[in-house]
Amino acid sequence: MEIVRMSWIGRNLHVVESSDSSLLDLAGTVVNESKNMLVIRSNSRDRKISKSVVKFTIDGSETIDGDAVMHRPENRIHMNWRMN
Repeated sequence: MEIVRMSWIGRNLHVVESSDSSLLDLAGTVVNESKNMLVIRSNSRDRKISKSVVKFTIDGSETIDGDAVMHRPENRIHMNWRMN
């Protein structure tokens, strides 16, 4: 769960699961992050992805549920996370 405590900007993201079929297997570099959105640069094009509809990995880490990390990045980094 250490990846949740780090900044994701500049890291590689891969969408593993999504309720929006157009986002499945999308991969790219995280350019920006807000409370509800991730901006991914893929093939020289920026795509905005809602955290609420995806499960993803960062640099090949364990799968992260977007609903669980819907916080501002500065708050997410300093939160105490409990492993279930």
